[in-house]
Amino acid sequence: MIDCKLLLAGLGGQGVVFLSRLISQAALLNGDSFITYESHGMAMRGGSVTSQVKIGNYRSPLIGRGQADLLLVLAAPEYLRNRHLLQENGQALINSPLAARLLPARDCCAATEIAVKNGLPQAANLVFAGWLAEHPAFPYDFTLLCETVRSLASPPPLEAANLKALDLGRRSGAKSTPPGR
Repeated sequence: MIDCKLLLAGLGGQGVVFLSRLISQAALLNGDSFITYESHGMAMRGGSVTSQVKIGNYRSPLIGRGQADLLLVLAAPEYLRNRHLLQENGQALINSPLAARLLPARDCCAATEIAVKNGLPQAANLVFAGWLAEHPAFPYDFTLLCETVRSLASPPPLEAANLKALDLGRRSGAKSTPPGR
């Protein structure tokens, strides 16, 4: 059984909540116990949004200071706001190539740029998810995330776009992930 505490952080409109639901649904399909919590800073597009997903046997969804195994960041400034929740040996994975100045390059993804370049500007969160699936610290693989997207019963054109976004992220992650995953 997987035991992982994930904190997702971004800005309103980036798909943080959808990404946390995708991860939760993947846990469900994988037979893992999970619990989630969402926090919306400002009730408008652009406000700070966090979501906490605990995979494993937990009673409370809240992640306290120094407890998160993974900090998944869709907007780089949110890393600074939320890094205190990351445990000492935890990892931050960030949607920003510029974050490579602070973190190892393998922990940074250009999901927004990839999504825009490929005509999917609203799917940066799914590009990020595909990239995460190739990262050794992330608990679920690409195949399970694709199965999860298919289980969401989206209209066929939306499902196809979502799967394309996942694949774009996977391909970018495969280029930066060390062998062994």
